[in-house]
Amino acid sequence: MLRKGQKELVELYRKGYCAIPAIPGGGKTYALTQWAVKIISEGLQGSGKVLIVTYMNSAAKNFKRRIGEELNKLGITSNKSYFVSTIHSLCMQIIKDKPDGIMVSDEFEIIEGYLRGNLIREAIYEWKRRGNNKKIYEYFVDDMEAQRKGWDDIIGKWDSTMLSVVGTAISDFKSQGISPIEAVKMTKNLNAVSLLRISAEIYVEYEKKLRYRGMLDFDDMLYKAKYILENDKAILEKYRKKYTYVCEDEAQDSNKIQSDILQLIAGEEGNFLRVGDSNQAILSTFTSSDPTLFREFCENPKVTVYNITKSSRNTKQIIELANSFVSYVRENHPVQECRDSLVPQYIETVDADDEFPNPVIDGDGAFIGYFDKKEDEYESLVNEAINLINKYPDKTTAILMPSSFHLNNIMKLLDNRKVKYESLDSNSAKRNDTLVKLGLMLKFIGLPEKNENLVELLKEVFIDEECKGREELLEFLSDYPVEKVFYPMAGGIRLKDINQEIRESESWKRFNKVMPLLKDLLEFPPAMVEKLVLYISERLNFNREEKAIAQKVSSSVRFLMIDNPRLKLTDIAEELLRNKNMFNYFANLVFELKGYEAKKGVITLSTYHKAKGLEWDNVFLGGITSGEFPVTLQDNFKGDCNYLKQEYRNPLIFMKSEMNKLKGNSVELSRLSKLETIAERTRLLYVGITRAKERIYLSAVKNKYTKPSKYMEELEKISNNL
Repeated sequence: MLRKGQKELVELYRKGYCAIPAIPGGGKTYALTQWAVKIISEGLQGSGKVLIVTYMNSAAKNFKRRIGEELNKLGITSNKSYFVSTIHSLCMQIIKDKPDGIMVSDEFEIIEGYLRGNLIREAIYEWKRRGNNKKIYEYFVDDMEAQRKGWDDIIGKWDSTMLSVVGTAISDFKSQGISPIEAVKMTKNLNAVSLLRISAEIYVEYEKKLRYRGMLDFDDMLYKAKYILENDKAILEKYRKKYTYVCEDEAQDSNKIQSDILQLIAGEEGNFLRVGDSNQAILSTFTSSDPTLFREFCENPKVTVYNITKSSRNTKQIIELANSFVSYVRENHPVQECRDSLVPQYIETVDADDEFPNPVIDGDGAFIGYFDKKEDEYESLVNEAINLINKYPDKTTAILMPSSFHLNNIMKLLDNRKVKYESLDSNSAKRNDTLVKLGLMLKFIGLPEKNENLVELLKEVFIDEECKGREELLEFLSDYPVEKVFYPMAGGIRLKDINQEIRESESWKRFNKVMPLLKDLLEFPPAMVEKLVLYISERLNFNREEKAIAQKVSSSVRFLMIDNPRLKLTDIAEELLRNKNMFNYFANLVFELKGYEAKKGVITLSTYHKAKGLEWDNVFLGGITSGEFPVTLQDNFKGDCNYLKQEYRNPLIFMKSEMNKLKGNSVELSRLSKLETIAERTRLLYVGITRAKERIYLSAVKNKYTKPSKYMEELEKISNNL
């Protein structure tokens, strides 16, 4: 059954520009799917296709599946009248149509986030080696702070910060279509200690490294695709004919260049449909997304607007909490300029006859808590979450925190309590299981003579924690001569050396079962590392997702060995086993494609950002302090680097200020940055609130050093009045 807004979209939208503002849980994916099926089944797309562009691979996969299933119900199979893609995949398709137009090989590769960071790091190093640049680089550091904390420690922090500053500058240059040579020209008259000038010079080095490897980064894909569409009429016409309808999902997260690409394909008189929720625009502080674009699109008089406002996700109490929060921000926010952080888009409960009614619970569903210190907050969150999964085993539960730092501390508590949990945060201390398996296998094969390598491998990969006799067997193997374990010529394990209780245990059976595999792997030619990785994946019976990760590791290892022939198995193993390694991005992408589904009886851990688009019955929102969710301009703001000279304490803002001045914009960026941060963190808290279906718990630390966010006070008042 179609609800208000959904019905208008499916039954009325046939041509022109159209916007669908949708509240959280409003079923925008369902509505867009039903609309696409209606258009395709009636042949309204003509000789072209329906193009749906989204920003997550998992979302693209979900759309493909849903549209395919609905068309199958109508007896329409193998239909090629629609194409679902991420914006980057679409841009790659455009570039491949004319790679010579942007002077790249038709065999180009896309560099991923971690590798991009490594190339920028190398480019910074190359820049520092030239002339007086090392002194310029060190100029930014506060000497007193360096003496107090140690030069090496401070430089390490500056290296990490500079990587972020330069990466952002390069993205800004590319998003404006500014080449490395143009960037150097436009900044050459700036001071020698200008962060923008330094970034422009490093941009040159970075681009050389990209071209040498025949690679593009994600920023390249966007602006080069736009360049082709703007400068090749034949290519543009091809895409306009190819796609009768251009649809953009999650339009609130679009940026200028993405918006331009889609509008170019749609054409001024074409069919352009954008779906989004301005109140869930939470990416602008660390990406180039611009939340004003979708708002302006909705306000354009030539755009038809259908609002989706009904949701069955939340209880009436949580809906009222979310709506009252929107009203407070719009009417009473203490900073006048931040009152439009949220748009006046209020959630409505569904009609009484809706097939998916709003949940109803007994008793209160909103709780507020304050704690003297963060350790007490972590302990309480864990205890309450465990109580909930015990009390309501058929419900889903999540703990959301502002950062990986908080999540890692909560993980330790859950590990100690042996409670099942899963983390959605790719930066957390919880490592990817597939990479761990490969890393431990290579570590063992690289140094089989070390007892601890065998013991760690058995412990983490082959013998479960619940397996009887596990600890006794591992303790025995930690001291037993390894050569006797693997080489019969050395006598093998003598049964008289191991007690009968271990020999009769399940762990001993598993150990003997895995021994032939380990012996086989030890005989694999050590020089064929990339093939060894694939062989391990076969012998360990990896599933489809795990094999995809193994193939990526294999191909990457081949290039690593070409760059560094002295690389050893143990070096590759060490990289695989690091929390933040070069393979994490791809591994997370693979499992993102698989999709996430909340599990009953398992606590989900996530940052607020990662929780967007998801929902749980019970949600804990922790860390709601003034530092994490500032409300006034006097609150503490993250981003200041106290180890730098006073004027450079926020180097990212300083660099962006220089960029603005070059463009003739003299706005006071420090204040503007604070206003933007307040606005985005306001929307982030709104996203957190609307994840909860039945019960919500909000908490913060409150002591003389840490203040709760002012939003806590307001949410407590709202909650008490519900």
